[in-house]
Order: sequence, then C-alpha cells, then structure tokens
Amino acid sequence: MKRQCLHMLTGFLFILLLTACIGEDYDAGPPELRLSVEEDLYALKQANVDWKTEEKEFKNKVEHFLTLGSEQKEIKLSPNQSAELILLENKEDDGEYTNETLEISLWKENEKIELTTKSSTDYSFSFPSDPGQYVLEVNFRTSNGRSQYVGNITLK
Repeated sequence: MKRQCLHMLTGFLFILLLTACIGEDYDAGPPELRLSVEEDLYALKQANVDWKTEEKEFKNKVEHFLTLGSEQKEIKLSPNQSAELILLENKEDDGEYTNETLEISLWKENEKIELTTKSSTDYSFSFPSDPGQYVLEVNFRTSNGRSQYVGNITLK
C-alpha cells in the first residue's frame, strides 16, 4: 500500500513538473546588446524601441540616434577588427526570441555602411579597413517588435 501511494505521488509530481515546463513564458522583452571584441565586452545603448509582449509594451523614441550614438563612451578598435554581437535576455522577462533578424550598420557622418554577419545565427562580423570615427547602429527585429542600439566606434 505504501509503495502504491509512493508511485502515485511520484507520478503526480512528475505531471505537475511537466505542466510547469510546458506553461513557461517565452515572451521576452527587448534584449540588452553587447559588442564582444576579443576578451572585451561593450554595452550598446538602446535607442528606438517598439516592442510588445502579451503582458507588457516597451516604447522609446529617439529623434537623432546618430547624435545619441556619438555621445556614448568611445570604443577604440583596429580597422578590420573582428567582433560579435551578444544578445542578453531582458532582465525583467525571461524568454526566447523567435523569427529574429539583426542588421548592423556603421555611419561615418551621413554615409551608411552595411556590415554583414557570418550567418543568421552567428552575429560575428568585421569592421571596415578605413580608420575614423563611426556610429554603430544595430537593428534587432522579432515577431514581438524591434529595438535599435547604438555605439561610438573609433577605428585607428
């Protein structure tokens, strides 16, 4: 009898645990973004955001993202430097991102330079060979919305 109760209790706990995993919320808010260069990590500044989850809405409007980018702490790198973008889940909302796309651009004054990642899941790329002052712009899109990030890059 005790053994039968123990089996029933174990089965009930297993079903309860399985139900909790299935019901987990994968609806995440906009991520934090880091630029990884060799051993160093640099935080990128969140700019324009238009993002909705089932429970929350995130909105931020920046009139001049290039100005915001140029006001950030300078990140000094070498021309042709390899780098990678790292997404950190929003601290408030656990979850995963689905149907994501990431576009990376560098702005030198009013000239936009598109950078290409290695693949749609590997966010590694290389900076151009021309030295100078740039604003890094990253646009991240998912089925929940979009978020834009900027950084101040000096190549020399």
